[in-house]
Amino acid sequence: MAGNFLEMANMSKTYPGVRALHNVSLEVRRGEVHALVGENGAGKSTLIKILAGVIQPDPGGELRIDGKPIVFHSASDAIHQGISVNYQDLSLFPNLSVAENITMGQSKLSGFRVKWSEIRKTAASALERLGISLDLHDPVENLSIAKQQLVSIARAIAFDAKLIILDEPTSSLSSGEVEVLFRIIRELKEKGISILFVSHKLDELFAVSDRFTVLRDGQWVGCYEREQLDQAKLISLMVGRSIEYEKLVEEPFKTYETVLEVSGLSKKEISRIFIFRSEPEKS
Repeated sequence: MAGNFLEMANMSKTYPGVRALHNVSLEVRRGEVHALVGENGAGKSTLIKILAGVIQPDPGGELRIDGKPIVFHSASDAIHQGISVNYQDLSLFPNLSVAENITMGQSKLSGFRVKWSEIRKTAASALERLGISLDLHDPVENLSIAKQQLVSIARAIAFDAKLIILDEPTSSLSSGEVEVLFRIIRELKEKGISILFVSHKLDELFAVSDRFTVLRDGQWVGCYEREQLDQAKLISLMVGRSIEYEKLVEEPFKTYETVLEVSGLSKKEISRIFIFRSEPEKS
């Protein structure tokens, strides 16, 4: 799909004594996987919170959704504009069912009665769009982390998300579970849904991302197509200098002789102590 879904320009955020972001820009196309990368403290979390409507940026920046200027005053504003954030802790309700978690925040009431049939219908539709099957009645606490991740994404789909922000989504997943998540990401992309992927695992970013936006020390470094980068270049952009790798030289195994041995001490947890010294160097 052509065109940008989201455009951010000259966005800044300052806390007392700390400049978290300074004139940062970001463009996310419709139906693309866009990687947001940078070292710890680069400003990624602050940028995500601005997009989520959780914090307000400094005056002077501009945010556009589908080409229209927009200001988020709350998290609900961002959700209504089609932006959903999947944080690392997933923010699910473990004692509630899969269906309840997927539809949480949506009004499914008839008078003062919950319309359970509507809840199950909405949840089933979201899971079907992802091509996955889960027991709608199963409490989320009974699910693996990978399946909880899918419930969180299904919740975004139920809210008709146009941009899903995944914050370190693979940190607790096995390699097999990561592949399932990547399949879901690619299917969402094919349906025109944009993904903003935040991760420190560069090999995973290169596996699914179309473009990379690099932040360093709260500032925008650049936006790059995947073909313009390799891991070495990306790391140098993140840290601001070239990284050279030195080949480790293996030293020959050294033998040691015992110079002191202590045994039978009365102190708990200590039964024997050995002190070694390296073999004397030969002249």
